[in-house]
Amino acid sequence: MNNIHCVIMVKYINSGSVSGYYKGRLIVTRPLTKNKTIETYRDRVEIFIREGLEKGYSIQSMIKFNIEFIKLVRYKNTIREPMPDDWDTILIAIMILIRFKQIEEDGVNEGLLIMNSSKRKETLGVSGNVNALVS
Repeated sequence: MNNIHCVIMVKYINSGSVSGYYKGRLIVTRPLTKNKTIETYRDRVEIFIREGLEKGYSIQSMIKFNIEFIKLVRYKNTIREPMPDDWDTILIAIMILIRFKQIEEDGVNEGLLIMNSSKRKETLGVSGNVNALVS
């Protein structure tokens, strides 16, 4: 006689992420958000390269610097744990090497793994006799 109907909607949103690999090792993973998209990182790569060239650095010296920077962060003991902006810089270093074709973007052992955002809705429905639910 007393029936209850309940529908619960659960919305799950994953902002996505980008992971950078070098020589078979995961070096960095950064979340992708509305303000920090993969295109944002790519734009920053172009800015870093342009500024380096304007300051007189050769492409070869930028390649060497970024390889050494990644090795320093990944393979050697660091003085302190990197901060969020440091991790962004590490990702950009990997992307600079991709831009200079030193790393294949979708290589087997190195490159980027881009996980796009996903939205999922789940519905949980309950219906039936109130007396059966209470007893």
